[in-house]
Amino acid sequence: MTDPVPLRPAGPHPTAEQLYRARRGPRDAEAERVLLHAAGCALCSVEMARQDAYDVPTAVPAAAVEAAWERFGREPQIRRPAGRAPSLALAAALAVCVLGLGVWMAGRRADVADVERGAPATAADLEPSGTLNAPPAAFTFPNPDGEPRRIRIFDAAQTYAWTSEPARGGRIAFPETERRRLQPGVEYFWTLLDGNEGGAARSFRIQRREP
Repeated sequence: MTDPVPLRPAGPHPTAEQLYRARRGPRDAEAERVLLHAAGCALCSVEMARQDAYDVPTAVPAAAVEAAWERFGREPQIRRPAGRAPSLALAAALAVCVLGLGVWMAGRRADVADVERGAPATAADLEPSGTLNAPPAAFTFPNPDGEPRRIRIFDAAQTYAWTSEPARGGRIAFPETERRRLQPGVEYFWTLLDGNEGGAARSFRIQRREP
């Protein structure tokens, strides 16, 4: 059975810039050092999820754009020249994306502070772990308060990463499409992104099939 990831990885946390260069730049010795640290560090996983949000922004529905105009005291224009309407809608959508991302990041900073202050959960409370016969169908963890929780799954080289949608129970299903992407023999890590786990994480790998 694979040993659990240490609750608090050794060494200093890399900066956000070092994490981004390690993810997006050439794979050198420094990048490998940063990624190996991040593989067992929930705080660094939060930062990588934050960077993913920058790289792949979420589309904003038209209704949300109109609501943003009303919330900030500007009524949307009823009559717009036909040639300018698409550009105005795009500008409004981009503005809402920036504002929404700022609010989201402020909330994530509070989550990180909570992780640092809270009492760490034991890695034994997190399943699955170790060597598995098949990709896991779900991930379980203690959640007595029923708060929305997310998990992040990744490998040390960051060639695979997946972040779940929030769920209020102590169980998050792993989609079949993602299970098919896991490779036998590769060590994967998973950790909770919200709550007071203090960086608790677990690792697992899919057993290779004998020929």
